[in-house]
Amino acid sequence: MDFLPEQEINGLLTEFGITKTQVGDDCIDLEMSTDRADVCDCLCHEGQMVEDTLWTCKVMNAESLVTAATESIRKIHQGQTVLVPSGKWRSVFDAVAFSMAGNELWQEFDASATIKLNTRDPLLFEAGDEQILISLLTALMNDGETPEQGVFLISAGAPILVHLQPGGPVKLWFGNRVLADEVREHYAT
Repeated sequence: MDFLPEQEINGLLTEFGITKTQVGDDCIDLEMSTDRADVCDCLCHEGQMVEDTLWTCKVMNAESLVTAATESIRKIHQGQTVLVPSGKWRSVFDAVAFSMAGNELWQEFDASATIKLNTRDPLLFEAGDEQILISLLTALMNDGETPEQGVFLISAGAPILVHLQPGGPVKLWFGNRVLADEVREHYAT
């Protein structure tokens, strides 16, 4: 687990057709362009459904939403994934501080990450970091409260973009149907 300079993922964003838009003063939004995203799924609660024919929404309760999202992330994380915060890292770290307090690996990383908290520098998770990634995302979805605490997950090896927001919704863009079908088995039922 390590921070990368923000510009280091520009090639990946371009390759996957992912665009970045400033939202207000505090947040960014990443989206995969419609000509690159073959499948767009949304995991949400009632009332969070996306009103757009591009999206296929799966409505579920809060516990099922967290479980479906994290199991999907396990499938997506096949070596390297990158997390990009919607706001600054400080808001994400603040949201998960209590839940992650008992995680020794996170505490070591948290202590060294202080200089990056006011940035949006991408956080790279390698193959051996799956458990910490899942713990972090679970804590964020359960304990986060605001849009700037959301994160975008990008698979380094496949055209997949996931936007995880505290409490939902979780939006998934897939660059092809085969990838979508492999991940959908974790939330299709």
